[in-house]
Amino acid sequence: MKRFMGLIVSIALLVAMLAGCAGTPKASSSESPNPASSVTEADKSGKNEQEMKKWPRTYVDTLGRKVVLEKKPEKVALLFFRNFEHLFLLGESPVAATDINVLGEWESLAPYKNNAIADLGSITSPNIEKLLGVDPDLIIVVSSRYESYGDKLEQIAPVITVDSNENNWQGALREYGIIFGKEQKAEDEIARIEAFVAKSREQLKAYNDKSFGVTMLGDKQYWAYTTQFVFNKDSGLGLNPPSHYVDMSKKGEQISQEGLAVMNPDYMFVADLGGSSQKLYSYLKNLESEPVWNSLDAVKNKHMYPLDSSIAAGGPLGIELGVKTIVKNVLSQ
Repeated sequence: MKRFMGLIVSIALLVAMLAGCAGTPKASSSESPNPASSVTEADKSGKNEQEMKKWPRTYVDTLGRKVVLEKKPEKVALLFFRNFEHLFLLGESPVAATDINVLGEWESLAPYKNNAIADLGSITSPNIEKLLGVDPDLIIVVSSRYESYGDKLEQIAPVITVDSNENNWQGALREYGIIFGKEQKAEDEIARIEAFVAKSREQLKAYNDKSFGVTMLGDKQYWAYTTQFVFNKDSGLGLNPPSHYVDMSKKGEQISQEGLAVMNPDYMFVADLGGSSQKLYSYLKNLESEPVWNSLDAVKNKHMYPLDSSIAAGGPLGIELGVKTIVKNVLSQ
């Protein structure tokens, strides 16, 4: 019996010792900081310090005006609809803007159409009273409009003027990178889109013997466009325009239906001149009864395709979508 009791006592002592050992690491871990969380907090602190070092900064705008940005702009009013894409691509969104109808019209902007953006009306006559109510910390306006109402804007918030940059989306994106302190983000997106265009150019090399045209349609209007992302041999898709195409040094020219027939491209991409996809399909429906239109090789061979009207703005998202649309339709033949 004594041996039995001794055995029980020994077992009890052993269990107690093991329990004590098992509890030691737990107590130790609660007292010591988690190395992983410490690194994360340090990283966050480092990023915050880097962000603070970016401000204040002085930005010289298109008109040569020096604008002091005390901190990263958070409430931006954009009075130039062509630059929606640049802000969105950088992960920014204006709190107010003119011509916000394009958010519902352009497929390139579809992911952002429900963003909370106050409607300031038209770029030609923005609603100054409504803009005042928004209380922006920065206003961005295209330089050609500054003389019209720039002095009124200056009374509300700092104003930065930008160039139209119709054929230089990279330069425009870099400028917005500076404004928002996102220079590296801008460079990353430029590299990504340029690589995508270069890859697409290689995919379309097999069509070097074909001609392509870009036509903007209006109410009995035809504009032959020289969109650079379509025709430029170095930075675009390098597609060949028809032999009788318009002057490639210009953005485009208005032509007649007969003039379009003389060009007669093998492939033709069309978009609405006013930026409305609904109107585009209405124009195309009306053209179904036009003999000259139906004589075009692209129409007869079903090589005529719609493009999103955002291509006319020359922004990065519109170009990316335009390239995807062209490649998809041409390679599907």
